[in-house]
Amino acid sequence: MKRVVVRAAAKVNLCLRVLERRTDGFHEVETILHTIGLWDRLYLEPTSGESRIALEANTAGVPADESNLCWQAADLLMKRAKDSGGVAIRLEKSIPAGAGLGGGSSDAAATLAGLAHMWGLPLTGEELLELASEIGADVPFFLLGGCCLARGKGEKLQALPAIAAWLVLVAPERRVSTSQAYRALGRRTSRSRRKGLTRAAQRTVKAAKEGDLPALAKTLHNDFETIEMAGIAEAREAKAALIDAGCSGAALSGSGSAVFGMAPGEEAANAIAAKLRDRWPWVEAVPTVPAPESLLIREAAEA
Repeated sequence: MKRVVVRAAAKVNLCLRVLERRTDGFHEVETILHTIGLWDRLYLEPTSGESRIALEANTAGVPADESNLCWQAADLLMKRAKDSGGVAIRLEKSIPAGAGLGGGSSDAAATLAGLAHMWGLPLTGEELLELASEIGADVPFFLLGGCCLARGKGEKLQALPAIAAWLVLVAPERRVSTSQAYRALGRRTSRSRRKGLTRAAQRTVKAAKEGDLPALAKTLHNDFETIEMAGIAEAREAKAALIDAGCSGAALSGSGSAVFGMAPGEEAANAIAAKLRDRWPWVEAVPTVPAPESLLIREAAEA
């Protein structure tokens, strides 16, 4: 059986509206996500023995136990493939953890897709998406990649045309707790569900469908930018710095603390990133990437 290497992309939220709180404790959301050229890599190797899942990461603070979404994805898939044997997972992270760029969810999607490939499991795309939705709200998106409108908890996906743009990412040192950020928004619980999209989401979808980058830059929106938390305050400072440095629009990604700005092109993105590195600890210039490039699986040497 061959070893498998999977390249997993990060994401940004071009628009993120948080609507009512559901009776199951989750929130209804409307968000337009896009994969970007910032990657984690997973190395999957079949094993035998008592320990069915072995996980290690190259980054301090990343859990290597049942709390890791990669571990959960492997465990879930093993229950569907009882004769699969074990797996050793080595996770090489470049996506900052806890910054709203989706690294953990992307890694989980990469684990599902990579193990299904390595074990030769006859799972359809829809079956993989159903498994992904059991792990986390953003995990199904990373199986598709590119640009998508996500509704519900984030699991109801509609593919949109990918856009070709260069972004500058800034991740302040102070991280934001997702659970605290949702509590700070203070959304009320409701059984009703909005049928149509909010105006903010409509504008972003329209600009994305038309490939209108200037219009898209003006529609960037994230509800979490309004809350009063130290990490969000730092993110707002980074957003202002991106605009001042030449980005045509900027927004928080996820619940933060990373922000991104739309640059006029690759050269400008690199220049803006260089300008901001003296002030911020982590700055990267990256392109958006379409669906075919967002999750790549290749086979390595025989195990």
